Amino acid sequence: MKKAIRILLIAAMVMLIAGVVFAQDEVSKLRVTFSWPTFIDPAVGNDFSSSTSLVNLYDTLVFPNKDGGIDPWVAESWAVSDDGLTYTFNLRQGVMFHDGTELLASDVVYSFNRMKEIGEGFAYLLPNAAVEATGDYTVAFTLEQPSGLFLPSLVRLYIVNEDLVRANTEAEGTYGENGDYGKDWLLTHDAGSGPYQVVEFPLAEYLLMSKFDGWWNAENFNPNAADEVRFIGTTETATVRSLMADGELE
Repeated sequence: MKKAIRILLIAAMVMLIAGVVFAQDEVSKLRVTFSWPTFIDPAVGNDFSSSTSLVNLYDTLVFPNKDGGIDPWVAESWAVSDDGLTYTFNLRQGVMFHDGTELLASDVVYSFNRMKEIGEGFAYLLPNAAVEATGDYTVAFTLEQPSGLFLPSLVRLYIVNEDLVRANTEAEGTYGENGDYGKDWLLTHDAGSGPYQVVEFPLAEYLLMSKFDGWWNAENFNPNAADEVRFIGTTETATVRSLMADGELE
């Protein structure tokens, strides 16, 4: 179990672009190729290319550190009940989504319930739990039984902007009153608060992201982190060689 947890944490940490150094141009760019398809819906994607996109578009309550442990992230602190069943997280104030609205505990509740109900992506990592917002900046999870995997699993609970997703949800879908749960819209858009935001995403071609200057943790952005990131949807050898020869990949 410890080995599985460590692999999960390291995988999430190394995918964050914000701490990576690149040669500094007027507008620094990172262009790489990835296998396709890439899903940027936090309740759907879980392969390497999807995960690399998600960890840069969205924030989580906690984040892995280089020692294989867990650091506060959007949650600045938490407490665990004596019986190990209830985890109460205190959120940072002033964490902003890409649309300029504030991330609140209700967004965490919505994100957890959405992921569990859709049942795809990283949903298998999350245990059954009751979750409620006990204040604007406090959220409590009550597990059915104690789990040493619960806290590490939260590095894959990407927090979506509830209001934005609801505003872009199709009424007809497979999730009852939640319609399509915003899945169609989230194929090509993000509803996150992470260090990068979607600029455009023509499916099966490329995903273009730009640095989000309003990121709550921007002071820890490496000053030479890429301003623009383009994930190009191909791993075909001849195409990659051609892109490299033309100077279109880093």
